[in-house]
Amino acid sequence: MSQHLMQFVAVTSGGKAYDIEFSLYPETRSAQSVSDLVTRLLAVISEHAQGRDDVSDGDILQALAMTSAIRGRMLEGDQSQIASLTRLLFDRAWGAVSAADGYTAARA
Repeated sequence: MSQHLMQFVAVTSGGKAYDIEFSLYPETRSAQSVSDLVTRLLAVISEHAQGRDDVSDGDILQALAMTSAIRGRMLEGDQSQIASLTRLLFDRAWGAVSAADGYTAARA
């Protein structure tokens, strides 16, 4: 079985960058769609948080966890399997971002 990978570069507002290599779930239909959605979600979060002092990083993480849980609940199927899949995907993603080394992003 070949391992499908998605490479992603995340850049913080402070100029730190991370090259992240995600191993995709075997049943992933489109790595490009996954990448596009991650990019759009991060852009929406940045837009929402920009210039606001009434939103914390914890608030953002809480909203993302709630959104993931809601989306999972909306799926038809065995809820315990969906919950297990959600935890598995989170753990794999967290492992990938934890393994990524940070560096100062070049500025144009």
